[in-house]
Amino acid sequence: MDQDIHREAIQYERLTQEIYTAILKKEGINNITVEHNISLEGRSGVQHQIDVLWRFKQAGIEHAVLIECKNYASNLTLEKTRNFFGVLHDIGNVRGIIVTKTGYQSGAAKFAKFYGIQLKILRKPILEDWSGRIKNIRTHLEVSTLSSNDDKKLSIKVFLNAGNKDETKRLNKLIESGELKISLSSESYFLNKDNEIVGEKIGHWVLNQLKILDKEEGGPYVETISLKDKYILIKENEVDEVLVGVDKLEVTYYVEKFSSETISYGERIVDAILRDFDTEDVEHVKRNNEKH
Repeated sequence: MDQDIHREAIQYERLTQEIYTAILKKEGINNITVEHNISLEGRSGVQHQIDVLWRFKQAGIEHAVLIECKNYASNLTLEKTRNFFGVLHDIGNVRGIIVTKTGYQSGAAKFAKFYGIQLKILRKPILEDWSGRIKNIRTHLEVSTLSSNDDKKLSIKVFLNAGNKDETKRLNKLIESGELKISLSSESYFLNKDNEIVGEKIGHWVLNQLKILDKEEGGPYVETISLKDKYILIKENEVDEVLVGVDKLEVTYYVEKFSSETISYGERIVDAILRDFDTEDVEHVKRNNEKH
């Protein structure tokens, strides 16, 4: 039992060390170290064990803040506060902070305030800590996407724009002979009139043009995408391949919808809250994903 109490006390001290390290880092304060379980010799020659020590330099002079950690389930007494004041007085040129879980007896609070000892509450959040704050977050997610079913695949119809009469005749002959070959896939690119790649891959570009978010689940839906100065190759990689303008694309597709809901509970997200005993201001919130 004593070992469990000792282990919990050490964990509470390390939690305090970590939280003050995070506070100082967030405030961008340099030349500061926050140490745990330090021994300091007082002016009397007596060694004092300090739970957490926070050192800093200002105008070339070193200062220190001593933090006394009390992992108590009851309010801290005047006796404990006076004992800590004796340590501060013996070491000299230091400021003091006491951190505990529950609170402070009235005499302890009065004594600490008179001698400038700051009193803090560090604990897991309780109901009153959520007053004026969002405790639980409910997230409802709806996703619209293209259908992946084999019988409801996206299809693209390409409307070509022949540049002149000769090109029109050639396309007509290819159509009549069944030799019109358009190699258009998700990996294809549009070309410019100089046969140079322009923009992103056609498959990705087409998906970004479709207005699927305002569609109900189902289909088929048909959207026409007009194009300007875009070309593709007919009979690509063959001797008689030809560059032809694209007038528009007619895209037929189906829509699928998915939904999910998650709830983020505050007591599972927040590991500890540091609150000032006098002002009741919350000074730091430690989340569970932070190292501890």
